[in-house]
Amino acid sequence: MRRLLLVCVFLFSSTLFVSAAYASSISGKVLDPTGAVVPGAQITVTSARITRAVATTADGTFRVPDLPPGSYVVTVSKPGFAAFHQQDVRLRSGENLPLTLTISLSSVQQSVEVRGTRVTAATHVPTQEQVFKSDQTLRVLDSTQIAALGPVAGAGQIVSLTPGANVTGYGNTGATKTTIAVNGVHQGWGGYGGLTDSGSLAVTFDGIPVSDPATDLWQSNTLPQKSLIQNANVTYGPGDAASRNYNNIGGSVEFTPIQPAAKPGGDFSVTYGRFAQKNYAFTLDSGNRNGWSAVAGGGGGSGNSFRQGIGDNFGNPSRDYAFYGKVLKSLGGLGSFSGGGYFAHSEGYRAQVIPTTNQGITVDAQPGSQVYSQATSGFYSTLPYASYNKDDTNVMGLGYGRERFVLNSRTMFENTTWYMHIRRLHNRLNDVYSTGPQQNEYNNPHTNTVGDKAELTEDLPHNTLREGLSYIHALYNSRNNFYNAAYGGATNVVNIGGKIRSGYFHINDVALYAQDQIELSPRIDITPGVRVVRYSTSYDNGALQDFTFAPGVVLSTHCPITLVKTSGNTTDQGAVCTDSESPGGVEPSVNMTAEAAPWLTLYGGYSGALKTPQVGGGGGPFQKVDPRTFHFAKQHYYQAGFKVHPNGQGPLSTLLFGAAYYHENYDDQEIDIDLATGGTIQANGSSAYDGVNMYLDDSPASAVHLYANLSVEKANYSNYVTGGVSYNGSPVPYVPSSMFNVGAYFDVKASDSVEIEPTASFQFTGAQHLFDNTTGAPSPQTMSAFGTVNLGVKVPFRYVDFSVAMLNVLNKQYNQYEYISSGGYFGTANGGYILAYPGAPFTAYAEVGFHF
Repeated sequence: MRRLLLVCVFLFSSTLFVSAAYASSISGKVLDPTGAVVPGAQITVTSARITRAVATTADGTFRVPDLPPGSYVVTVSKPGFAAFHQQDVRLRSGENLPLTLTISLSSVQQSVEVRGTRVTAATHVPTQEQVFKSDQTLRVLDSTQIAALGPVAGAGQIVSLTPGANVTGYGNTGATKTTIAVNGVHQGWGGYGGLTDSGSLAVTFDGIPVSDPATDLWQSNTLPQKSLIQNANVTYGPGDAASRNYNNIGGSVEFTPIQPAAKPGGDFSVTYGRFAQKNYAFTLDSGNRNGWSAVAGGGGGSGNSFRQGIGDNFGNPSRDYAFYGKVLKSLGGLGSFSGGGYFAHSEGYRAQVIPTTNQGITVDAQPGSQVYSQATSGFYSTLPYASYNKDDTNVMGLGYGRERFVLNSRTMFENTTWYMHIRRLHNRLNDVYSTGPQQNEYNNPHTNTVGDKAELTEDLPHNTLREGLSYIHALYNSRNNFYNAAYGGATNVVNIGGKIRSGYFHINDVALYAQDQIELSPRIDITPGVRVVRYSTSYDNGALQDFTFAPGVVLSTHCPITLVKTSGNTTDQGAVCTDSESPGGVEPSVNMTAEAAPWLTLYGGYSGALKTPQVGGGGGPFQKVDPRTFHFAKQHYYQAGFKVHPNGQGPLSTLLFGAAYYHENYDDQEIDIDLATGGTIQANGSSAYDGVNMYLDDSPASAVHLYANLSVEKANYSNYVTGGVSYNGSPVPYVPSSMFNVGAYFDVKASDSVEIEPTASFQFTGAQHLFDNTTGAPSPQTMSAFGTVNLGVKVPFRYVDFSVAMLNVLNKQYNQYEYISSGGYFGTANGGYILAYPGAPFTAYAEVGFHF
């Protein structure tokens, strides 16, 4: 460990002593097909090591200074024009290379940014050329592809358009929570169990990590408004050292919000759809004023679930709103600084799981009443409000600042600082299947996080060195109260026979990293990297201070370290003994690219990553598990693949095709699953994943764009032990054997002034194994495969757009999630039957948008 720290310090300090003078530049002019100049076009100059971007001035000219000699790709993009690429632009030392670039008109772009040209210092959608040259498997979704999901989708649903991504949830809008999986590794909390690897994907918003640093979980409905997302990027596997956060086990998902535009303007849209779904959204751009630019946006929605209560038609409504703003100041060639703020509130009733077959469970727990199951009460039916209701609210506030300073012609320093508050309010008022002193639940955990990441980038003649340090401090409180007013309890009052917790977890995550992208030859790059990490967690119990106790309450206490217990009439889930743990480790990586031909890139590599066990809830380390057993889960990720991008060569000039094989070992997992019966499954395991991901983007004609994603995967536990029983070789649950989606959007001219833009897509999810709560282990039983067809059409006319989106147009009935119950949810004497969340039926939305 000490040697690796010294290596990182040496690499970091070495940039202070290395110099190389660059006096080369590329300049020129951009013209349209008539020969007129094109102002405001985005010019991106990319080599194997660096990317620089500028915009053309009012006279259509541009200049990109301080470039090292080498081979570059010059890209020109502007809405209304076809993307332009000029490859193999050779630049000699000291040369000022003049270019005249002519771009053609087009109504469908490779990467659509519908709100106009972004200012230079904003976060841009990665281009096809950048994806092509990356040493990672990277999938980019722009706003046009995201629109295929309909106007009320949230961030969780967006991920479903990438290869190997499985998304499940209990609602049909961004206001309700989803669980996402990439290559079979999960993230999020959708209201169900059996996910033995949750919290194992990093999620970022404009580069800021928004997963809870304590629980590692991402609450997807804290990003409920799709209109605020400019693009989404999914990276498969842990990735390079400089791009990771604290839980990049299976990969990462970046949601880039709308960015400041070069010209002032705005958008406003209103939506109405089936199940009384309503939504509004807006964006406002200040334009560029003396280097200052700003963007603000927001939206809100409300409506009912597709699942209606039996007898009372209770709609399990949901609502959400979110607002975002960003201010950016460009310092020209000296850098930039920016600040952003975001706030979201999402709330929704969670319709209960439903038995797939008749188990004699009635809607009010009374003999002779209506039997509740998909076979007897209806596929989409759910319980009436008086029998069961649970409201789940999630809030996130985020503020951040980012500074980029060009120290000299080869060195840039970047620093990002942020504060995040996330809170969950989970309020259950009725449950006829769990009467008694714990009938109601008031769950109100929250986390406050501050973080900083500083990085130095050095562009040298044959390599690009990145070194940095990140620090995150979080305070997480697990507060929860199971109570009953009839027993003297309330949301903050503990009654006899109740159950409480209020643990405080202090988290400190520190990472020091370095990576070096080395040009072995003009066509081969290798990028070794290392992260040295230390994760510190301390715990103490705050239940006595945080709750009021009804007369006669005596807490039952325990300590998982000493195994000492005291008996009482009310349960404290938290441990009474305090402790702290501070494990550390090393995460190495090495990745490589080789340009086999101008249109073909080969790539591959290895990445290792570490993850601490999840804390919080009612179990896990410090509360039920001896914290001295605290250990890292380890990820070993190997991949090899290729990418094809002809780029300017004939009719396939916009084609981007990629395919990659991956193998990942996810070892030493701490698996703790809370059951509805009140018990906890404690297990440990190691799993292995093997699969292939493929993707395609192409615009074979100026008015047509096609995309497709395909994955096949096999995942098994090499080791899984619970209750002294081994389930080695069992399949990892909720990893589909195959997934596929394909889509197309078109631009059809109905007349000189009217265009019609139809879209069509198909999404398929293959069979997947279930988790069995009766054994606490994966099951050989599978849930059925399913597929949905989605259609849409948009008609833009002057400053107004009219859109219709239709999802699951064939009205396919399918369950998107199933598990084998232990009997706890409905208080049955025996388990072994399947409980499910159905997917949404046919749904249609109409939207009107205004632009100015």
